[in-house]
Amino acid sequence: MARYVPKYVSPEQAARDRARRRAALYGILLALPLTFVVLVFGYSDQAPAPLRSAVIALDRALGYPIAGLIAMIGAR
Repeated sequence: MARYVPKYVSPEQAARDRARRRAALYGILLALPLTFVVLVFGYSDQAPAPLRSAVIALDRALGYPIAGLIAMIGAR
């Protein structure tokens, strides 16, 4: 049975890994609200027709979760 030998990670490499993970996390946290805003804008009257059609087709394929969220927000 092979013994576990820990891999040495230099402090510089550890710092680069942390920075890369932090950048990925920020990207995900930024992408989620931006995606929601684009999808909600796709339902507005100001949206171009191709965007509106694409958003409605995507929403229909997913079972109308975007329209449900818009309805919940509008009911307040």
